[in-house]
Amino acid sequence: MHWGHYTTEDFVKWKLEPTALAPDGADDCDGCFSGPSVMKDGKMYLVYTSVAGDRQTQSVAVSEDGVHFEKLGVVISGEQLPADCLKTDFCDPKVFRRGEVYYLLAGAMSESGEGMILLYRSRDLMKWEYVSAVRRNPLTTRGIYECPDFFALGGCDVMLASPQGYRTEDWRFENVQSSIYMLGKFDEEKGTFEKTYEDEIDGGFDFYAPQTLKTADGRTIMIAWMQMWQRMFPTAKHGWAGAIILPRELTVKEGRLYQSPVREIERYRWNHVHFGNVTIGNRNELTKVNGTKIELCFTLDLGTAKKVGIKFYQTGEHDARIYYDRERTRVIFDRSRMGIEITHDAEDRDAAVRSVKVTTEHNWLSMRIFLDVSSCEVFLSGGERTMTGNVYSDGEGIAFFSEGGSTRLLDLDKYDIVV
Repeated sequence: MHWGHYTTEDFVKWKLEPTALAPDGADDCDGCFSGPSVMKDGKMYLVYTSVAGDRQTQSVAVSEDGVHFEKLGVVISGEQLPADCLKTDFCDPKVFRRGEVYYLLAGAMSESGEGMILLYRSRDLMKWEYVSAVRRNPLTTRGIYECPDFFALGGCDVMLASPQGYRTEDWRFENVQSSIYMLGKFDEEKGTFEKTYEDEIDGGFDFYAPQTLKTADGRTIMIAWMQMWQRMFPTAKHGWAGAIILPRELTVKEGRLYQSPVREIERYRWNHVHFGNVTIGNRNELTKVNGTKIELCFTLDLGTAKKVGIKFYQTGEHDARIYYDRERTRVIFDRSRMGIEITHDAEDRDAAVRSVKVTTEHNWLSMRIFLDVSSCEVFLSGGERTMTGNVYSDGEGIAFFSEGGSTRLLDLDKYDIVV
C-alpha cells in the first residue's frame, strides 16, 4: 500500500504528482495505509498507519514543499493502546486541532470484537498520549471503525466513520461495510463525544471511507472511495477496482447532514437540454436526453403512480433504475438488470438493490444524477439523501417510466459533462 498523490485547483481536474509514501522501512515494510495531512509551522505533515507483519502503528512524515516527504518514524505504538485492544487492528488516523492542541482519532477493535474509535492528543504531532475511547459499540462484531473523520459544521461537531459489520436496520446500513455520520459535541477536556444524531452517509452500493477537508473559502468537502469490500470487482480484469466519488460539499440543516456535488462541476456543463410538464407513461424517451457522462436535474410530481422513476445506461434488455416506490415509501436503486451479476459476501443483503427514505413535500421528488461511464451518483431532495453505485452496462439510453397511475415530469435539465 502506497500513498499516491494528486493535486487540483477545482476538485474536477487532477494532476498526478510523485508518489508521496512507499513501504520501505522496518515499521512500514508491509504498507503505508491511510491518514491525514496537517499543516504546522509552514510544513506539511502526513500521519499514516505503518504496517509491518501483523502490527499496525501510527507514523509521521514531513515535507517542506508538499511533494517530497521525509519519514520521521512511529509516533504511536501498540503499547499506547488500551489493554483489551488488538495491536493488529489499529489504523486510519485523523488529526484535527483545537486551540494549541492536536487530537488524533484512530480506528481499533477490542479482543471481543467491538469496534472502537480511540482518541489521542499532542502539542507537537510527535509525542502523543492516550485520552479515551470516544466510540465503542458492539454493533460492529466483525471488524473495526475504519477511517474516522472529524470536523465542526453548522454549529455542531461531526464525526464520520466506516464501521465494518454494522447491523442492517430495515433500509439503513444494507452494506456489510457501512459509512456513518454522528452529530454531537466534542469535549476536548473530558475526551468525550456526546452524540445527538447518527445516520448513514450514503444509501447506495459503493461508498466507503469518506474523508473531509476545509477549503480556503470555508467549505467542508468530502471525498470517498466508490467501491465496496467483499464483492467481485468486474473491472479487475482491466487492472483497476473502484474510483473516487465526485467531491461533495457538506452542510448541516435541521440536525441532519446534507450533501451536494462540488459547485465547480458546473463549469463543465455543455449542451443544455430542458423539458417541462411532461406526462410520464409506461416509457418516455426525451430527445437528446441520453449519454454516459452527463448531469440530470429533474423534479417528479409523483401523482398516483405506484412506481415512478428513470432507467439509465439502457441498451436492449439491460439498464439500471432509480424510482420511487409508493407502497414502500422509498426510493429504490436497482442495478439487477445491468447485465453483470456481482457476487457478494454471504453477510451482504445483496449487491443489486438498495433503498432510502426521503421527504416528498407536495408529493414531489427531486433528483440530481451524475453518470460517468460506469458510475451513478444520486442526490435526492436537495441532498437529504444520496445513493452511489457502480453500474457496468454498455448502454447510453435514458427513459422515464411510471406504473399503476399517472405522474408528471415537472421540469428537467440535462447537461453533458466535458472535462
